[in-house]
Amino acid sequence: MKIKYYLNFMEDKRMSMDQYGDQLLNYQSKNFKDIEINSFKPKLDLFSKIIFNDKIKMRYARYISYPKQVKNLPKHDIAHICDHNYAHLCSNLNSKLKFITVNDLIPFVFQKYLNKYPYLLKYSFSKLKYFTKVFTISENTKKDLLKFTDCPEEKIEVIMRSVENYFDNSSVDKELLCKKYNLPINKKKILFAAGHFYKNNKMTFKTLEKLITIDKDIVLVLIGSSKNLQEYRHLKENIYQLPFLERKELPNIYKICELLFYPSSYEGFGLPLLESMHCGIPIICSNNSSIPEIVDDCALMCHHDDIDMFVKNTLELLSNKILYSNMVKKSILRAKLFDIKKFHNNLIKTYSHELSKFHQTS
Repeated sequence: MKIKYYLNFMEDKRMSMDQYGDQLLNYQSKNFKDIEINSFKPKLDLFSKIIFNDKIKMRYARYISYPKQVKNLPKHDIAHICDHNYAHLCSNLNSKLKFITVNDLIPFVFQKYLNKYPYLLKYSFSKLKYFTKVFTISENTKKDLLKFTDCPEEKIEVIMRSVENYFDNSSVDKELLCKKYNLPINKKKILFAAGHFYKNNKMTFKTLEKLITIDKDIVLVLIGSSKNLQEYRHLKENIYQLPFLERKELPNIYKICELLFYPSSYEGFGLPLLESMHCGIPIICSNNSSIPEIVDDCALMCHHDDIDMFVKNTLELLSNKILYSNMVKKSILRAKLFDIKKFHNNLIKTYSHELSKFHQTS
């Protein structure tokens, strides 16, 4: 079986998609020696490089250049597009079978908020019905897919994400790591993964604002980028923004924090939730979209705009040792359901099954 994973342009700067592609390649290359596994990563062509407007440049690259680059690749059995934004490549793929992973439908879910209709993504998603299988990473994403596209339900298969084995609950030297990352050892550290608007950044800072009126020893450890920090300069003594970290460093950050704060208004999956569970770190989070199906009973949940409940849950978790211990145990147990070996075995099993059907009918 010959598998080719189709990746993003480097210039796309979609880190989560790059991580997903890298995980597929790295794990399978090491653990499925009898399978030929490689990838294709597109490059900007000469015409792309002379387009000065970045928005137009990337649209040309995605919708004109990328299809041209893939159609003459050597024939292979399995083509798997890692980023749903490239579903329009379907007819250009030189493979027996075609797969794609759909992570979320944020431009459709929030089109009123963004005041923008995703015409190009709509065009891409119109090709989903021609794939052999469309993988979604949660039941919620599957539900959104059925709501916003014409992809047939029988083509959709839910295979939830996994994380690398270095996300584990082994102990670390917290004092040493706090010195390394310039974080206070004796403060109660809450980890927050900032990002796009749906990560609910402002709600996090408002919750912190209220928390420190009750307990000044609470600090926020911020990974990712946030544009809201200028509005909350009065909280600067209680916010520690970390610089860019290599992915293998992230478990260290989880393990020196008391909990993960995750108040997102929408998630296709919510990878930090899974990373936190694997590290045995309790979670305070919202209760929408895919989040409940990921965390189940190993997190304290509430509505994404309920500051008072976020504050109550955080203080209760930080002060109640029995509750905290129980949530740690539940997190570690829940994480076992998202085993990386199981994830990849399920993927390869689906490829093999569909390829067998293809050979029987051809």
